[in-house]
Amino acid sequence: MPDGIPAENGANLAIKSTGLVCGASSHQDACFRLTSAPFDDVVAGIHDPARGEQNIGRLAENAGVLAVIGPLYDSVASREIPVAAAAGLTLISPATTNECLTQEPADGHCGGLAQRLRPGGISTFFRVVPTQLSEGDAAADLASGRLLRRRAYVLNDGTVFSAGLARRFATRFAAGGGTVIDPVDLGPVDPSGSNVGRKLEMARGAGADVVYFPAYLASSAALARLAMKSSMPTVPFISADRIASNQFAKLAGTNAGSSYYTVPRPYAPKLATAAAMTRRYTTEYGKPPGDYSLTSFDATNLVIAAIGRAIDDAGGRMPSRSQVLMETARTRNYPGAMGPIGFDGRGDTTLRLVTVFEWRSAADLTGQFVDEILIE
Repeated sequence: MPDGIPAENGANLAIKSTGLVCGASSHQDACFRLTSAPFDDVVAGIHDPARGEQNIGRLAENAGVLAVIGPLYDSVASREIPVAAAAGLTLISPATTNECLTQEPADGHCGGLAQRLRPGGISTFFRVVPTQLSEGDAAADLASGRLLRRRAYVLNDGTVFSAGLARRFATRFAAGGGTVIDPVDLGPVDPSGSNVGRKLEMARGAGADVVYFPAYLASSAALARLAMKSSMPTVPFISADRIASNQFAKLAGTNAGSSYYTVPRPYAPKLATAAAMTRRYTTEYGKPPGDYSLTSFDATNLVIAAIGRAIDDAGGRMPSRSQVLMETARTRNYPGAMGPIGFDGRGDTTLRLVTVFEWRSAADLTGQFVDEILIE
């Protein structure tokens, strides 16, 4: 998979740079050599949850495996988390964003998944990227901050993903002093139906100066953007990471410009704190970091630091998995290349960085970097 190799390279860069892990303070002369053991969960070109589950089972059988960096995909994580928990094996994902892996939002849309993934209440799962709900927060900050917008019209396509982000945007935008037009409705639409145009006409009449539509499908977002052409062609359009593919730009055509989208991870090339890592990665692999290289790099370094503290806990001996898990959970303000990283009680990162990109024309092959937003 295109995401897998850059992520593996980021983890390996951290391991190569460290070489030996030693006690953090009281046993600095007690050192152990680090090695990596890559496992692939791809079957026939597609990431496979069953293969991921098997991989964690195999890794758990090796007493020398103290932690795992991964997985990249939410569906794989839901199969791996219980296996890792049963083995007491620390699992740090550099990429998964589904809030339901760790949380139970008040609206109940997760259906208790986080609890079911943790038999006996044991959790060994952490992640260094924010959940997808942070996209709604970041979009609100983008609208009210950088774009200086005050009246937002919010659409959603009825999916759990879209409705959740729409609610998150509306709450934060209003809390920041903005006005959400028709806040109870939040514009549920059939993306392929005519009501999109009708709702946007109503939004224009109500003075909307920004439209937020976190569509589940890029094609749905493109249809909404096209519908804005006649009603409010100069009003900015904001969506979620589902429109990161240039399929959106192609479908939106001449109206693709001023369309923004959020991605719940940092962007290494534009992050000042990641400059040294970017240079080292480019030198080592002959290309700049991929989407998950930086997050894998930080996840690996973070757990290496936890192992160092665990060596102290073990009196200078090889630490146990439970000691590594305990020290990982205690991580606060780790000085990562992304910034200061920590974990809350659910294993979610306390460093919530969301990147904003913009489609400026139908000819764009990729979105253009706009901003890095820290959600506080």
